[in-house]
Amino acid sequence: MNKLAKIILTFLLLFTVALGYSTTAMADSEVVIKLFNSEVKEKEKQLIIEIVQEIEALGATPITKGLRSRKKYISVLKEQLKELQKQKEKEALMDDLRKQIIDLDPKAKLVVDDSTDDLSKDEDIVALKKQLEDIKKRNEEKKKADKKKADDKKKADAAKEKEKEKRDASIIKVKKEIYFLGGTPISEFEIETEDAYLEALRKQIEELKILKEAEEKKIAESIPEWFIMPPQGSDVLMYVRGTAVSDQLQLALDLATNAALRELGKKVETRLASKSKETIRQAGMGEDQVSKTEINLISSTVVDEVTVSGFEVVETKMVSLDNGSYRAFILFKYPVVKAYKTYMEKIDKSPGLSGRLTAIKSTDVYKELEEAVAKYSGS
Repeated sequence: MNKLAKIILTFLLLFTVALGYSTTAMADSEVVIKLFNSEVKEKEKQLIIEIVQEIEALGATPITKGLRSRKKYISVLKEQLKELQKQKEKEALMDDLRKQIIDLDPKAKLVVDDSTDDLSKDEDIVALKKQLEDIKKRNEEKKKADKKKADDKKKADAAKEKEKEKRDASIIKVKKEIYFLGGTPISEFEIETEDAYLEALRKQIEELKILKEAEEKKIAESIPEWFIMPPQGSDVLMYVRGTAVSDQLQLALDLATNAALRELGKKVETRLASKSKETIRQAGMGEDQVSKTEINLISSTVVDEVTVSGFEVVETKMVSLDNGSYRAFILFKYPVVKAYKTYMEKIDKSPGLSGRLTAIKSTDVYKELEEAVAKYSGS
């Protein structure tokens, strides 16, 4: 009979005596106690069965000898199960440590032995943990070293790219200077490296500068006096000049002619713009946008016609250069009163200025234009 049953029996006996229960009541108490003891016994058996099954599931043999008391047997079985579970946890931890080590370093040699001793397992776990930490530390150091190496390479590549961009910019700049000096840059395929190519281009520039200086000196010596100091113009007559270089004689002359015509157009445009502005002011057309626009349009039309006809070539000179090209010099004479006359005729015939014609012709500037045209026509 266990301790709990004794307590219950004592309580029932005392209760029976106190109340004067009969022998039949005592008999009923004995039945209750027997039933209780039977239930406790059944539960203990069931617990033993469950613990034994767990121990066997862990691959061990339950302890079976030298234990008559079920309570002590249960206690021993529980202790055995606890040790087995603890051992299982250690093995699981070791397996996990092994896996982590192999994952980090497949070539790593595991620092464990095959001992089944529990103390050895503890030592193996400590050793595996240290080995894992060492590998992690080594991998972290390698990762940092690889990162530093990658960063250094990135910086080196960036510096190289920057240097290349700088070199390319220098090449472009030098090429532009070569073109400006009238030369053609050597082909980059003729040189093995970019540095050597840049150096070759710079050498080419120096050579071109020497040739350019000699050419300019020759040109300076060959520039005609009339180009340096053209004839003085007047209110009725303009002198303009032009010069150009080409490897073809006729093309050099044509380009020089175009240059002179551009200068002539600018001078005539300046003259007519001044006359138009003064005409608008003197005729009181400052607020009349339509009339102002018409006068300015007539002025522009006259300038366009100047570049087509009316000019006279006064002087020309051709100079042969050392590089096989030619420089042409040309001098034009242009009676600006022709532009004045055309300007006045267009104003007189303009439908848009018919209402303003009297006011325009009454201005001093218009009368001056009439006088200049009459004077030139009579001479």
